[in-house]
Order: sequence, then structure tokens, then C-alpha cells
Amino acid sequence: MSAEEFYNKVKADAGLQAALEKATDSGTVADFLSANGCSASAEEFAAYVADHS
Repeated sequence: MSAEEFYNKVKADAGLQAALEKATDSGTVADFLSANGCSASAEEFAAYVADHS
């Protein structure tokens, strides 16, 4: 799924929000995205979030 699709999924799920925050804090965002079916890189996802927050 794209960065946009995953961002919308995270926005709607408090559990994913908490897991993303934990991944961000631990530097494992790329692994988190991959494990959750997001095809975007950590950098692509961060850029999308920055543009849409």
C-alpha cells in the first residue's frame, strides 16, 4: 500500500499510531512500514506525513 493509504490507516487506528510512535523512537520505521504492508520507504512516508499534517 502507498504512503497515503497507510497514513489514512494509521490516522484511523490508535494502536497503529502508538506502534508508529514506538518505531519512530526506536529508529525502526522502515521495518514497521514493511511489516504493515506499506511499500513506501521511511523517508517517503515521513515526507508524506509532513505534507499532510
